[in-house]
Amino acid sequence: MLRLGIVIDSAAEVPQAVLDNPHVRLLPVRIGIDEKRYVDERKPAATRDFNARLLDLRTAEVSRSLPPDEVEIRKFLLEQVSTDFDHVFGLFVASTRSPIFKSAFAAASRVITDSMPVRMRAGIKGPLLVECYDSLNLFSGYGVQVLEALRKFEAEPLVANIRTHLQELSRSAYGYMAPSQLDFLLTRARARGDKSVGMLGQAAAKMLGIQPVLRGFQGRTEAVAKVRGVPAVRQHVLNLARRELERGLLAPFVNVSYSGDIADVQAIDEYRALVREAEAKGVQVSLQEMSPTNSVNVGANALSVGFIGQPHEAEL
Repeated sequence: MLRLGIVIDSAAEVPQAVLDNPHVRLLPVRIGIDEKRYVDERKPAATRDFNARLLDLRTAEVSRSLPPDEVEIRKFLLEQVSTDFDHVFGLFVASTRSPIFKSAFAAASRVITDSMPVRMRAGIKGPLLVECYDSLNLFSGYGVQVLEALRKFEAEPLVANIRTHLQELSRSAYGYMAPSQLDFLLTRARARGDKSVGMLGQAAAKMLGIQPVLRGFQGRTEAVAKVRGVPAVRQHVLNLARRELERGLLAPFVNVSYSGDIADVQAIDEYRALVREAEAKGVQVSLQEMSPTNSVNVGANALSVGFIGQPHEAEL
């Protein structure tokens, strides 16, 4: 019987239970801030420390993502994956935001040959097979696909079915972001050459207290609404999830991450209402602290909400 597994990268916002799942392997992502290097391995204590200490404006200016290249991913697959599984499915952060998917795709073809001697030494016949998929999303919109893929994987661990599910997930996954620090967001966007928040003039937005509602969908990231004030933008994305929950989600998950103390989110009335309403419908709400791979791009106390749902407008 084939031993099947799933590979994800550090940009997937998922609860610790997913990271601890024996079928899952995490590809770490490095972050550079000045001359220092941080490896995002989704360790809870390290994540809390990073988000509490390092999300200032200087970080927005000088930090950079150092995604693993083809050689590094091939080494990871050979050392961390090749003897544990026979066939793995890689689901990676949107290729429009990161080169990880492209590098993984290149590594996958080389691993077929390179894994043979490694597996032979371990007494395993045949090569490691790796299939790579682009989530076309980021933050919780990527993470919610991992949750649904793993649910399907464990319910029906057949290669053809898993392949079909992974191909379908990215088409209906939505990832919403409610930023808290507009200065950080815009400074980081300029440093990256990112125009997804270009609808807002920084001076006017600061003066009026305007916050953008950002959305990741099918490979695009854009500002889809604007509201006044941080509490209002958080309420907006949570109420979007509640509205679509009522309409009917296409997978039984709402995925939430926050680049700060998650008690802040648990205290929001709209979040508590979301949890109650989801429970009544048999939908799981997960809440975790945002990974450094993501928080370094949006700053402290940003809220991300992801779900797999029907086409809809972002206005309420």
